[in-house]
Amino acid sequence: MKYILLTFICLFSIHIHAQPPEMELNANGFKQINVKIPETTNEQLLSLTKNWAISYNRNKDSSADITNVSNNSMTITAYKQNAFYYSNKGETFYHRIKYEMTFKFNRDSYNVTFTITEIYLNDDSLLEYKIPDYFNSDGKLKDDYNTLKESLEETVNDIVNSHYNFIINYR
Repeated sequence: MKYILLTFICLFSIHIHAQPPEMELNANGFKQINVKIPETTNEQLLSLTKNWAISYNRNKDSSADITNVSNNSMTITAYKQNAFYYSNKGETFYHRIKYEMTFKFNRDSYNVTFTITEIYLNDDSLLEYKIPDYFNSDGKLKDDYNTLKESLEETVNDIVNSHYNFIINYR
């Protein structure tokens, strides 16, 4: 019985430690998160992140730009088609986004900031709207954008978790 309990505790501890990151949308965008990972050199994390950006955006509508590279940080800029949608008066609107992911690496963790810099209609028309424009002054999502938060969080978390899984699986 002790061995079964010890095995369960070990597996549960590994599961808790290896939780993928989760980002949540608010009226100001997405808050920076800290992601715990097994110890890895910053050089390897930079290399893996560059490879992830190339791989993740390979078959997308554009490639990723990698900028502001230092010995422990970098920024990736890319586009995401159908990043979020909402329905208004029976019509569904899909939007493409241009985003920046800024990474700051430490040996056993990294910080990631996800910023949406531009929003487009799917016909490539740039909108003047920014993320705060979809929220009321009290920080709640406006009524006309009922599925925006859920769909955008799903997209952003898919991107962030794709990076996390790449790091975990290929380090």
